[in-house]
Amino acid sequence: MCPSNLRYVTSPDNSSRDVLRREIGLLDATTIVISGIIGGGIFFTPATVAQHLPSGTWIIVAWCAGAIVAFAGALTFAELGSRFPQAGGHYVYIRDAFGGLPAFLYGWMLLLIVATGALASLALAFAGYVSAFIPMTPSGQRIFGSVTIALLSVINILGVKPGARTTTLLTLIKVLGLGILIVWGLAVPHSRPAAVFGPGPSSVLAGLAAALVPISFTYGGWQQLNFVAGEIKDAQRKVPAALALGVAIVAAIYVGANLVYLRALQPEGMAASTAIAQESARILFGDFAARAITVLIAISILAFSNVVIMVTPRVFYAMARDRVFFSALADVHPRFQTPAKAIALQGMWAIVLVVVGSIGALVNGVVFADWIFFGLGAASLLVYRKRQSDVPSFQTPGYPIVPIFFIIAAIVAVGSAVLTYPRESVIGVALLAAGCAAYVIARKRA
Repeated sequence: MCPSNLRYVTSPDNSSRDVLRREIGLLDATTIVISGIIGGGIFFTPATVAQHLPSGTWIIVAWCAGAIVAFAGALTFAELGSRFPQAGGHYVYIRDAFGGLPAFLYGWMLLLIVATGALASLALAFAGYVSAFIPMTPSGQRIFGSVTIALLSVINILGVKPGARTTTLLTLIKVLGLGILIVWGLAVPHSRPAAVFGPGPSSVLAGLAAALVPISFTYGGWQQLNFVAGEIKDAQRKVPAALALGVAIVAAIYVGANLVYLRALQPEGMAASTAIAQESARILFGDFAARAITVLIAISILAFSNVVIMVTPRVFYAMARDRVFFSALADVHPRFQTPAKAIALQGMWAIVLVVVGSIGALVNGVVFADWIFFGLGAASLLVYRKRQSDVPSFQTPGYPIVPIFFIIAAIVAVGSAVLTYPRESVIGVALLAAGCAAYVIARKRA
């Protein structure tokens, strides 16, 4: 564990010029949660889920179950955010509960492939959707994706407020678009019969277990708010409120979207679809709506990308302040008071991955590791409850059942990810081993 004298602080009154400013309000924090969850998954994952389940009833049950898991995790991390309103999120919790090595490995994987790999994939996906309106060659799409990452990085270097407001604007557009799709999709007259709701076969539990894997990933991302807890006003109260509001809104959107998909395609059509959102919109509203969904997906991906660019560098900043990572990343921009060098490093490495391309196997290979740290973050709450007698402003309802339930869900996700991507997971193990060596070197230098 890192010595206590290496801890860092954020300024509650914004009076210091060498710390991060607390400028994020409840609205911006809530939109960070929403866009941290809603990327592109809800536009594609329902087709995969439908392949595992026999009826509309079970499809909706599965998405509701995923919402319960997300709420359990959000409630757990709400207390953690209330106890530790600092930049770094998971890194801080794991470091103080389980020591420096697992915390370092979390940040190591984020920078190496988890966050940057996802960012690179999203940038290429965003370029691909834009190319539907502005034709681009594959090379042109790589350039466009790289420029997108660079521009979003600059916005977030200019201040946490510009970055948060960009997320808020894009998120409001996204939520409004999805809301129109859901309300109109459920209200408009439709000649096709409604989806059949009924009991499934005896193998439904196995199908439900398989379906919960992509659902859990689609609901993931709310934890990113905790990365910027050190820049949220009255974080002890607003982190829990934003997590609860954000996850509730996303759960309503996800269930509503699946009801629309069922109405348009029925379970069989959902399972066979390769572009479920566009096909549903085309059936219900026509070709114009299908093109509008394409724009909505692009905006959703852009909003998610901005969240990743904004929040993840706070982990690298926290690591540098603990002297286990590049010391320059601990610097705060003298004017904008953002971890500018950490943001720049993340952006540059993500652009390298965009240029390299074909990183899908790498990203799949570290999925299991991401959920290991998910579980460790939640387990840290059990450690803190035993160690500390103080009562934070927010306590997880249903403790210890709620965090234990989420930890079990994380363990199941780890096992499912390894079984789904056994060969790719070897890559993840190798990267973790390299991270152990890097940590030893960093501690010796410190």
